[in-house]
Amino acid sequence: MKNNLTILLFFYASVIFGQTIQSAHVADYLGRPTIFINNIPHSPQIYALPHVYGGRWSWEERPARNLANFCELGIQLFQVDLYLEDIWYKGAKSLDMAKAQRQIQGVLDVCPNAAIFVRFHVNSPFWWNELHPEECTVYANGPLDNRRYGPPFNNEDGDIGRARRASLASVRWRTEAGEKLREFCVRLAKTKQGKAVAGLHIAGGVYGEWHYWGFMEHEPDTGPAMTAYFRQWLFKRYTTSANLQNTWKSTHYSLETATVPDTTERNFNSDGVFRDPLVEQRVADYYRAQQEVVVEDIEFFVKIAKTNWPRPLIVGVFYGYFHSIFSRQAAGGHILIERVMDNPNIDYLAAPQSYWEASRKLGGTGISRGIVESARLHGKLWLDEMDNGYLQQNRVRDFVRMDEMQDTNYAQILERSTSLPMMRGAGFWYYDFGPLHNTGWWDSPYYQNIIRKSIAFWKEQLHQRYQSSADVLYVYDQSHYYYSKNKKTAISTAIPDKGVEDALHSGATGDHIYLFDLPKINPDQYKAVVFVNCFAIDSAIQVFIHEKIAANHRTLIWNYLPGYIHEKGNSLDHVTHLTGFQLATIPSPDKPTVETAVGTYALSGPLTPLAIVRDTVNVAVIGRLHGDTSAVVIGRQQFEHYTSLIATVPLQSSELFRSLLQAAGCHIYTQSNDFTFTNGAFLLLHTATGGERTIVLKNGKIIKLELERAETLLLDSTTGQILVH
Repeated sequence: MKNNLTILLFFYASVIFGQTIQSAHVADYLGRPTIFINNIPHSPQIYALPHVYGGRWSWEERPARNLANFCELGIQLFQVDLYLEDIWYKGAKSLDMAKAQRQIQGVLDVCPNAAIFVRFHVNSPFWWNELHPEECTVYANGPLDNRRYGPPFNNEDGDIGRARRASLASVRWRTEAGEKLREFCVRLAKTKQGKAVAGLHIAGGVYGEWHYWGFMEHEPDTGPAMTAYFRQWLFKRYTTSANLQNTWKSTHYSLETATVPDTTERNFNSDGVFRDPLVEQRVADYYRAQQEVVVEDIEFFVKIAKTNWPRPLIVGVFYGYFHSIFSRQAAGGHILIERVMDNPNIDYLAAPQSYWEASRKLGGTGISRGIVESARLHGKLWLDEMDNGYLQQNRVRDFVRMDEMQDTNYAQILERSTSLPMMRGAGFWYYDFGPLHNTGWWDSPYYQNIIRKSIAFWKEQLHQRYQSSADVLYVYDQSHYYYSKNKKTAISTAIPDKGVEDALHSGATGDHIYLFDLPKINPDQYKAVVFVNCFAIDSAIQVFIHEKIAANHRTLIWNYLPGYIHEKGNSLDHVTHLTGFQLATIPSPDKPTVETAVGTYALSGPLTPLAIVRDTVNVAVIGRLHGDTSAVVIGRQQFEHYTSLIATVPLQSSELFRSLLQAAGCHIYTQSNDFTFTNGAFLLLHTATGGERTIVLKNGKIIKLELERAETLLLDSTTGQILVH
C-alpha cells in the first residue's frame, strides 16, 4: 500500500510541475521488462505520430489535436519522428536544432507531463547521397530508380525500390552520421525540451526498421562499400585465400578479389528449398556479411546514444522481425537477433504486428512480428507498433463526421491488438497513420471511449505480477535462412505465417522462443514443444534437447525437416538422429496434399526435398499424401520418456494442431477455431463471427457464451467473469 501511495504522489507531482526526467530506464517489474521514468514504473502504452507529411509535425493543427486527445485519454508516453534530413543541411558544419526542439515542444504544449521518445533516423540526407555516390548502395538486379526523393514526398518513399541510399556498409556514412547523432544528443540534452526526452529510438534502413535497402523485391548490395566490407569480413573468417577457395570449392576468387554474388548465384539452390553448405557457402557467406554489417551499424549508433546523453536514457530499435518477412529473410530480415538481444545498450525491441493478412484482419491473432517471450528472457522490453491497415481501410474521408464512425469490427480489432501485447508482458504504441495519413485514426468519441477504458485497465494491471500459463512451447530459428531460398517457396510463408496462425487458433495457449533460448526455460511447464522451423540445429542444442526436453512424457512436434541443414552436408540422417524416424525422399507433386482424420490441406506448390516416413512398424500414422496411402508424412512414435511426432510436410489447419496438442495433454480452451490466449490472470477471446461458444477453463469450469457478432472479450481466467467487452 505504501509503495502504491508513493507512486501516486510522484505521478501527481509530475502532472502539477511538468515533466523533468531525471532518469529513464527499462528494468524488471513484477516479472516483465518495464519502462521506468524517474524510477516510477509506467504502463508501456504509447501514442506515436506517423512519419508522413501532414501528420508528423507535432505543432501542426491535426497532429496537435491527436496528441491532445491521447493525453486527455491518459497516455503519458509519446513518440515523434525526426530525420537527419530535417536538421542536417548541406554545407552546414552543425545541426539546426530548432526543428528538433519544436517537434518536442509541440507535444509539451498540449501535454506538459509527457515523456517523449524521439524516433531518430540516422539515414544520410538525400543531398549527402548525391555528393557521395561511391558510398551508395548498388543493386545487383538493375540500375537506380530515376526519381526524386524527399519533400514534397515522404522521406521514406522509395526505400523498398532501387533508391539512391547510402550503403549500410559505408564507413563514411556511419562515421559522419555518428558524429551528428553525438552532436544531437549533447545539444538537445541541454535544452528545456531535452528534459522531457525519455528515450531515443534509433532508426535506419528501410522505413527505419533496419532492413537492407530494396530488400523486398530487389538485390542489394554490390557497390564498392559493401564489396570492401565483404572482403574484410572474409579475411577475418578465412585468413588465407587457400581456406576461402577450399570452402567455396573454387579457385576463381581470392581474399583480394572476392566479389558480391550476382543474382544468378543468389537465386540458385542445389537442394530444393535449401542450399547445401558444402557447395553453396559463397552465397551464404555474403548474406552473413550483409546481416553482420547491419547489426554493426545498430551497435555503433545505440552506443553513441547511450554514452552521450548525460543521464540514464532508454534506447530502442526495430529488430527481431520473424513473421511476415515476405520470403526475403536473408536479404533484409533480422537473423542476428541473439546478438542484438544481448546488447547492453539496447533496452527495447520493436516491430509492427504481423502483416500476414489472416493475422491482421478481424478474427486473426494480431501477433507481433517478433518472438516476444525470447525478448523477455533477455531482459528486453518488446513493443508492438500497432499500424493495422484493417482498422479503417482508408474508407473514411474528411467529409464524414468522425462521431459517425462506429465500426464495431474495427473496435474488435483495436481491442485485440492492444490486449495481446499487454497480456504477453510487452507493450505497444498507437501508430496514427490516419484515414488520409493525417486526420487521426482515433479522432472519434466512439473510439476514444474504448481507448480510455483500455488505457485505464492496463495501467491498473501493471501492478499485477506477470505469469505465463502456456503449456505449449513454440520454438523458432533464423540461422537456417542463410541456406534457404531467398524467395517464395512452398514453405517460406506456409510455416512462419500461415502455419503459426493456424496453430494459434487451435484453442491452446503457447509461449514462443528462439532455439538458442531453449536452455533458458523451465521445460516442466510445457506438455508439447513444437519445433516450428528448426532446420539447422547445432550439436550442443541437440544434446540439450535429448537430455532435457525429450523427457517427462512430453511430446516433441517436429515440423518439416529439423536439423537437416548441416556443415557436413544436408542429409535426412541428421533428421533421423534428432527425431527417431527413418525417412526417405520422394518426388514432389505439384501441390502436396495431406490427408488426416480431421481434414485435408495442400501446400501452394512443389516441395523439395519431400520426405516420407520409411519405417512405420512402431509409428502411429496421422497423415498421408493424397493419392498414395504408402506415403506417410505425419507420424507419431512413442519412446520411453517422451513422444516424438514428425510432419515431413509442414503442419497446417487449426483442427490438426488442436488434435495433436490435445493428444499431447495440452489444455484446449475452445473448439471453435477462435483466437484464444491466456496468461495467469486473463483469457482473451477474439472471433470474427457470432454464435454460441463454450470455453473450458483450466480449472474445469465451463463458460457458455452467446455472441451476437464479432467480439473481443477479456475474461478472468479463473472465474470466467467477463472483464472487458
